[in-house]
Amino acid sequence: MTRLSNVAVAFNVALSIFFLSACHGRPVLNQDASLNSWEQMRITSPNGRLDGVLVTYTYGPPAGGGVDSNVYIVPKGTPVHIKPGREVFSADPMTGGQLIWKREHLLEIHYDIADIHGFRNLWGLHEVENVGGRGERDYEVEIRLMPASDSSALTPDGSFRKILTW
Repeated sequence: MTRLSNVAVAFNVALSIFFLSACHGRPVLNQDASLNSWEQMRITSPNGRLDGVLVTYTYGPPAGGGVDSNVYIVPKGTPVHIKPGREVFSADPMTGGQLIWKREHLLEIHYDIADIHGFRNLWGLHEVENVGGRGERDYEVEIRLMPASDSSALTPDGSFRKILTW
């Protein structure tokens, strides 16, 4: 039994190293230093004012932890500050994540399969800048979810589809 345990630990360590080496992008500023966060994609809005940013972060041990995928909107070129409630989308797990600005006020989140546990369809500039007491100079963005047409998080029998992350 000890040999099997050693093999399992070695496999999990190798898998973690492989996964973390596949992460790319720039690191993200976290309130929680124990999270390993990376920008997977940053795309600038058509008017050049904002960036949509897809961030992934790993949590927990290699066996039993996970990978969260979050989307943030920030002023162009500014870093993402991970803080609960600032994301417009959060899923764990998610495959095939892409961000596409369709217009200045419309950001689409494309994905194959996702277990979405947080989403809101509106974001306002007041979340990152002082736009006045009544928000008279506020600027809003609509966010739309765009799943792949032939994908589903569920199998035909209604059970959750297993997503391989390696």
